[in-house]
Amino acid sequence: MNGVKFIRKNGGLGRELAGEDHISGLIVYGETAVAPTLLLSVEELNGKNIFPDTTPVLHYHITEFFRINEGAKLYVQSVASADGNYTEVKTLQAFAQGKLRQIAICDFKTELSGLDNALSKLNAIGKELAKRITPASLLYSFKLKAEDIANLPDLHTKSAELVSVVIGQDGAGRGAYIAQTTPAVGCIGVALGALSKASVHESIGWVEKQNLVSVAYNKGLTGDVLRALELDVPALADGTKLGSLTPAQVEALHGKGYIFLTQYAGNAGTYFNDSFTATAANSDFAYIENNRTIDKAIRELNRVLVPKISGPAYIDPDTGSLQTATVSAISALCEEPLDAMKRNGELSGYKVYINPRQRILQTSKLEIVLKIVPVGTMREIEVAIGFALSV
Repeated sequence: MNGVKFIRKNGGLGRELAGEDHISGLIVYGETAVAPTLLLSVEELNGKNIFPDTTPVLHYHITEFFRINEGAKLYVQSVASADGNYTEVKTLQAFAQGKLRQIAICDFKTELSGLDNALSKLNAIGKELAKRITPASLLYSFKLKAEDIANLPDLHTKSAELVSVVIGQDGAGRGAYIAQTTPAVGCIGVALGALSKASVHESIGWVEKQNLVSVAYNKGLTGDVLRALELDVPALADGTKLGSLTPAQVEALHGKGYIFLTQYAGNAGTYFNDSFTATAANSDFAYIENNRTIDKAIRELNRVLVPKISGPAYIDPDTGSLQTATVSAISALCEEPLDAMKRNGELSGYKVYINPRQRILQTSKLEIVLKIVPVGTMREIEVAIGFALSV
């Protein structure tokens, strides 16, 4: 029918999300160089000289990030070529004044042979950032080819607990269109958006909260052809559609600890299969949410404890132990941010212990023991069902 059509647009007010858990970084290797910069919305892209024709991969992942988590803060950088050292991760974190909670590295020209080096270098950088009390979870994608799928290494045999490897890609929308000329564009932008949207204790695979399908891109961004809803057809980064793989092949990729796109029978939408990190499956830090939870606790505890550095610690003159008032004051200081995390559902519980008998007069060091009980994740739900004569 003829008439006037209205399209309600969102994001024009530029409202920002509360807190800092959403602050993220994105680095793309292999495109025209773009200096580190802060973006608050996709409307800023033209002003930053980030265009879909000159930096298609960077532009795509930025738009995917904001599609998933509008209002978040995103620091971005593009590097013409990768030297295999990934020092730009540290540079971008420094540019963001240490505020980045998660950083995605899109290395779409480095092949599978470079994966071990990437995991080693990135995990070392992650540990260095953690020592500076600026920890961040790292997402990594590389140039996956069809012949690599059967030969992908088991990430659970690696020792890169701060790094996750993302091998998913859109199969019929804008991502698939870009992949025609830029293979292995991947879906790391949407992974970063999902991670920034999730609370620190939540898996990016949470079906109830993390449906990745919402809109189709304007055909001006997809070769003047209206394509499918983005990520409605999940694929791997080599272009192989998930539906063409056997259940055994999909389970093998999952069992090796890769993050990719999946769908569930009876539920519309596309989701991430899990939130693995590249480390042993029985590690305390085998999942991104484990790292993010403890990283937030460290940042928050650092915030309240740093002002006490070189402060007085009063001693009971009769016993030589710390005075009860001193122990209580420091314990209460530690409990304040942990209580906040517990109220927000980010922790199940915690315990702070300070041994009053430690000899601080000799050592000038106060030792605090913290035990945190994390929030669990229902990765599998098993239902026993059958007939009965009566109930």
